Amino acid sequence: MIADINLLQVLIAAVAAFAVGALWYSPLLFMKSWTAETGIDPNAEIENPAVVYGLTFVFTLLSALALAIVIGPDPRWVNALQIAALVGVAIVATSLGINYQFARNSTRHWLIDSGFHIVRLLVIAAVLAI
Repeated sequence: MIADINLLQVLIAAVAAFAVGALWYSPLLFMKSWTAETGIDPNAEIENPAVVYGLTFVFTLLSALALAIVIGPDPRWVNALQIAALVGVAIVATSLGINYQFARNSTRHWLIDSGFHIVRLLVIAAVLAI
């Protein structure tokens, strides 16, 4: 199963998804809204950015590998996107929703973060299906 996975394709998918995250949480898209919802100062330096961004990439790579295993080798493009959307909406967004209720995070915060994960999974699936 994992032997059939194209690891270079998984790496490319992870890089693409990582780039989506950089754009999603940038001033071009949701940085202002997200920082307002979280109370994080957008001008504050990230403590130990190598660890934060390094772990973020490792988690993204693991997500790409897991999705590659779930959708299988040589998936049809539509099927890959359907699986990614299902995982993103029915597993990731609902899981965040549970946590965000108890943490008393806003619906807006949940929509920003859930939207990101849905989009990044769709990007991963699209790369894997190419």
